[in-house]
Amino acid sequence: MKVLVTGGTGFIGRRLIEKLTEEEHKVHAFVRSTSNRSGLPETVIFKEGDLLNFESLENAIEGMDAVIHLAAYFDFYPKNVDLLYKVNVEGTKNLMNACIGSSVERFVYCSTTETIGPVRYPPANEDTELRPQFDYGESKVLAEKVVREISSDTGLNHVILRPTGVMGEGDLYTAYELIKALNDGEIPVLPGDGKKHIMYSYVDDIVRGFTAALSSQSALNSTIILCPDEPMTYNELIEFLTNYLNVEPPKRRIPTSLAKIGIGLLSPIKNRGRNTFLWHTKTIQSMDEDRWYENNRAKRLLGWTPKFSMQDGLKRAIDWYYEHDYLERRN
Repeated sequence: MKVLVTGGTGFIGRRLIEKLTEEEHKVHAFVRSTSNRSGLPETVIFKEGDLLNFESLENAIEGMDAVIHLAAYFDFYPKNVDLLYKVNVEGTKNLMNACIGSSVERFVYCSTTETIGPVRYPPANEDTELRPQFDYGESKVLAEKVVREISSDTGLNHVILRPTGVMGEGDLYTAYELIKALNDGEIPVLPGDGKKHIMYSYVDDIVRGFTAALSSQSALNSTIILCPDEPMTYNELIEFLTNYLNVEPPKRRIPTSLAKIGIGLLSPIKNRGRNTFLWHTKTIQSMDEDRWYENNRAKRLLGWTPKFSMQDGLKRAIDWYYEHDYLERRN
């Protein structure tokens, strides 16, 4: 199958392209001229362009059988909110419209469980009320709507996949920030009671979900959550990470409201010259909210099941951080 992958030079995209190549698909990667293409298989054909440039999209999809759309403005605290919506919503609309009347038979869209946001009655499923707490999640809600509308109007088949947060070797965003902060002793206290649930998925499990979505007939025109079988509470997560890192866990808990005040004071310092995920009041609030989902639909429609628990994936990520000097080993 000839498959166009957008976002192929990103964290998930690189692993996905490797997997598709192993499965002998003919992979084309839609990239910007500035994208780092090093390390990708030699057989990959690169198509340069921009999601906001319709002509480049038309050129890229020519002759393709399927499109997997990973590319996005991925930032929970974007410097340019307008651009985030433009790339994630209008860019998706442009790409899918470029597929209309072409050889493309299936459009696989990478959404996120952040479309759901905090879960009132866990575990959430694909029919749970959408209450995104970040602009990133809201932009994905709107992009999902675009995909469904174009699919309904034109008959172009789609599959929408909603992964949880993704971690593993090469990830340097949300999970890594928490791991590094614990390793460096930068978290003296924890917010809330620690009993709320969190889910991270190992990258290779997510990749298998996308490859399954290319061939499954029962998954057509469905929205599907990709997540582990079991969540962890924040208490369990912190205990597991500090044990594996061989560092002392934070000893005290304080009300979330007080933690948010403290982070509010620290945030300008921690975010000076960079933009973090951890050091924001909304992130602290999210640690006192449930993000726990179920994957029954993925098992039923994709024939997919996660091979890695959260603990397995976190161990693999931490070992990679040690090996590549992103973490200092503690005695």
